[in-house]
Amino acid sequence: MVYVILQRWKKYGVQRLTFMERHCPPVIERKECLVPPPDGYKPPIKWPKSRDECWYRNVPYDWINKQKSNQNWLRKEGEKFQFPGGGTMFPRGVGDYVDLMEDLIPEMKDGTVRTAIDTGCGVASWGGNLLDRGILTLSLAPRDNHEAQVQFALERGIPAILGIIATQRLPFPSSSFDMAHCSRCLIPWTEYGGIYLLEVHRILRPGGFWVLSGPPVNYKRRWRGWNTTIEEQRSDYEKLEEFLTSMCFKLYNKKDDIAVWQKASDNDCYSKVAEPDAYPPKCDDSLEPDSAWYTPLRSCVLVPNPKLRTMALESIPKWPERLHVAPERISEVRGGSASTFKHDDSKWKVRAKHYKKLLPDIGSDKIRNVMDMNTVYGGFAAAVIDDPLWVMNVVSSYAVNTLPVVYDRGLIGTYHDWCEAFSTYPRTYDLLYLDGLFTTESHRCDMKYVLLEMDRILRPSGYALIRESSYFVDAIVTIAEGMRWRCSKEDTEYGVEKEKILICQKKLWYSSNQS
Repeated sequence: MVYVILQRWKKYGVQRLTFMERHCPPVIERKECLVPPPDGYKPPIKWPKSRDECWYRNVPYDWINKQKSNQNWLRKEGEKFQFPGGGTMFPRGVGDYVDLMEDLIPEMKDGTVRTAIDTGCGVASWGGNLLDRGILTLSLAPRDNHEAQVQFALERGIPAILGIIATQRLPFPSSSFDMAHCSRCLIPWTEYGGIYLLEVHRILRPGGFWVLSGPPVNYKRRWRGWNTTIEEQRSDYEKLEEFLTSMCFKLYNKKDDIAVWQKASDNDCYSKVAEPDAYPPKCDDSLEPDSAWYTPLRSCVLVPNPKLRTMALESIPKWPERLHVAPERISEVRGGSASTFKHDDSKWKVRAKHYKKLLPDIGSDKIRNVMDMNTVYGGFAAAVIDDPLWVMNVVSSYAVNTLPVVYDRGLIGTYHDWCEAFSTYPRTYDLLYLDGLFTTESHRCDMKYVLLEMDRILRPSGYALIRESSYFVDAIVTIAEGMRWRCSKEDTEYGVEKEKILICQKKLWYSSNQS
């Protein structure tokens, strides 16, 4: 398998790390098989204990342990990996690091900052620490020689997804995150026309914060350990400051190894990027700001929509009030309005109560990582917000674009096309929920491959909660039996015959050559 991956990677260029992006195989190479767990696999450790430890055999990758042992990312002790909360830029522990960050950004303490993205997340200790502080972080890292950083994060029960800023936009809408973070991720921010910073600018909410620690911040003290000269680091920092200023960021605060910039809250600053000789230039008005599924990066500044006046971080309701307030951007959704949002919110209170009756494990320590495979406004995630779980909200790249509403509520999610594999490792979710996905997408996607993909990303003993028409429920049961799922058919909360609920549980099994 490793040889096959390397052969495929050789087809793509190394410049800008193109080979680390999504490259799905052609249809003819699709596999019709199940992915068995590794030998010695055990049910994952329950949350919140899982944040600090996991079974080694569940994620049997020792490369990080050997290469990063001096940085305290993780360490192997007996049958387990321990996560002491260290990192390259926080040798005293992630707690002290975040404490300093909160001193620099008081908005992290009062519910102003709710959603964050961590680019180059390592094993996601930063995002894991922020969960107790009311900040929901989506950790992002590619499949590289660090071996399964994202799989470590998800095994710990921390939100994460495979991804990299290279040549394509990240699969998120514009103005999504309240904060973006990069700790010594060594991204060449000012190269290639500043295209990587421009993508951070696109996904960051007006008034949002960009936090950078590591090179070239604090170069006056740190340059000796960076295999460079103080002159080179000074030049890099000055270029970074100049470029950030040109795209309407201002230095918000800075101390020791951490620098914080804030994106402009209003559009007054952007008048200069529309000038003929501006660098970087303003994006053409025809460039869709939320188009983010296999959409090439552009070296231009995306100006926020001036019609949306309450989208800025200082204007949007604080957490948790924002969860149940109809966002202004719902008016941009076809058929969306404050009344449809309110109706959806009420509907989900009834649905969640019914689902918990059918599947009592929802709300217990048996379910931590959850995916709503075709959400609308994030209603499922909002209805279970007080349970010890988190939800990845997925909006089809072919559906009405409701993902900005999900983020405005203080939730997280991604675009995806279910005719392809999802950007995660095997065995990373405890519960998959879908509502009418096959009814909507069966004309494009083969049901068999979607179910096989669900089996791949579902943990052994995990659940699939499927709400579909009676026709599709019967067809799903047939395939599910071949995947070693145990399924039961249930009524919806209203008991209508044309629609049923299928609750399936994946069995733990091993291939014939394993114990």
